[in-house]
Amino acid sequence: MVFIRNLVGGLLAELEDDIDHDRFKRLLHYSRRLTSFENRAKLVQRVISVEEALEEVLSQDDDLNAMYLTDKKNNVVRAFQDHEDLEVLLESFTKQVEEIVNEAENIQSNVQSTQEIVELILDSNRNALLALDLQVSIATLGVGTGALIAGLFGMNLTSHMEDHAYAFYGMSTMSAAFALFVAWMGLRK
Repeated sequence: MVFIRNLVGGLLAELEDDIDHDRFKRLLHYSRRLTSFENRAKLVQRVISVEEALEEVLSQDDDLNAMYLTDKKNNVVRAFQDHEDLEVLLESFTKQVEEIVNEAENIQSNVQSTQEIVELILDSNRNALLALDLQVSIATLGVGTGALIAGLFGMNLTSHMEDHAYAFYGMSTMSAAFALFVAWMGLRK
């Protein structure tokens, strides 16, 4: 648990500073390891916390006395009710397993929160890129509209505007204004 906590904690701190593809990939790997560890710890907790089995063991003085292996090996006879140490040990073990499961759940929750935050940041970046793409497309539409007007008047057709001294400047100004108007309307919408 300490090893996984240190790995995940360090990686989550790194992800707060900079979101990187490799770090996010490592987070996924660590998340899988953490889930596996959490499942094993919950399995141990279920085995221990099955009250019937634990109560059955605690109610059988012979079994509890038989668990003192060193005394059994040295042929030390224990009193029939003398197994308080073992009860305390079992309770302590149960508490430790419960703490480990809770810590694993907390770390897994932190990992999921970080993954959700990273996904939100990536979605925000994607939306900003889509908005920029849309703005560029609208600006291209405006320039294309201005080019259309210039192209229509640039054909080899006579429109009697060729004779006017300021016709070129007027049409250029009108094309640019129309292009800006189309782009402005598009961006405004």
